[in-house]
Amino acid sequence: MLIAALLAATLDAAPSTTDPYEIFAQARRYWESQRYPGDLQYTVVVRVREGGQDRAEHYRSAYDAYTGTIVFDPVSDEELAHPHAAKGVNFGILWLRIGKQEPPADYLGAPDLSPNYGFGIGTTPLTPVPQPPTPAEIVRQVRDQFNDPDPRVTPSPAPAPTPGLHEIATVYAKNRAYDVSLVGTDDVDGSPAYHLSLHPLREPHRYRLRDLWVDTATYAPRKLIEALNFANGPGTNVPWSVTFANHDGAIYIDKETALAPMQYRGLIYTQASVSIEDLTPVEKLPRDLSDFQPEDPAGMLEEP
Repeated sequence: MLIAALLAATLDAAPSTTDPYEIFAQARRYWESQRYPGDLQYTVVVRVREGGQDRAEHYRSAYDAYTGTIVFDPVSDEELAHPHAAKGVNFGILWLRIGKQEPPADYLGAPDLSPNYGFGIGTTPLTPVPQPPTPAEIVRQVRDQFNDPDPRVTPSPAPAPTPGLHEIATVYAKNRAYDVSLVGTDDVDGSPAYHLSLHPLREPHRYRLRDLWVDTATYAPRKLIEALNFANGPGTNVPWSVTFANHDGAIYIDKETALAPMQYRGLIYTQASVSIEDLTPVEKLPRDLSDFQPEDPAGMLEEP
């Protein structure tokens, strides 16, 4: 009995790392605690395998972490080097279409993608806009630097406790979007990670997470699988796997990989992926990029 009591006390004192809801909550806290540089420049690389050949398009992009604004060049580097020229004939009578459909200039659409989209794990925090110090703050910083306290400042006494009602209970209300279970612990790029399985309790098109891998030491999201991806285009209705990478102490999207083939304007992509590359902090956003949105959203690759 004594051994059983000691074992129970030890288990009660140990941190709860096997509760899947707590692991998911810790992953959310980790995501929402990130701090990003004010302005970032990067390249979105779209890769597809079509007709037995690997193809790629590179798009210059930038992100304003102060406002969450994305700017990008809707024309890929490859199209700039070799401008697209329309070929063939495509016309129709009522519902009858005659001729070969023009292949897309952008494999999945022009990517309007941020490097730190949250996929529903948590809300991506914005970077506070730096404010110039006030004269009083400058004086305080100088005094702190030279260890010269202001003689006019006296410590304020601690406020007396305010009498009131005694707290008799604490009530927590939870409105869960997922039924979360712990599958086990898997190896993700050489590090152990909790493998969570998520089943949406409502709105499956909105709550798209199905699997999530969370670092056992830091609770950083390492990998996920979602049932749906992107707001439009051929990749919308197929599952995707997403991996994350750490750059200079902050977490970013590394690569999104389609887990099923897809069709787009007469083409069949047996493989497709979107990756964030050449991520670099900059002092200000490039002037030749814009947040222009075309009239037809079907030509854009955007997260919902």
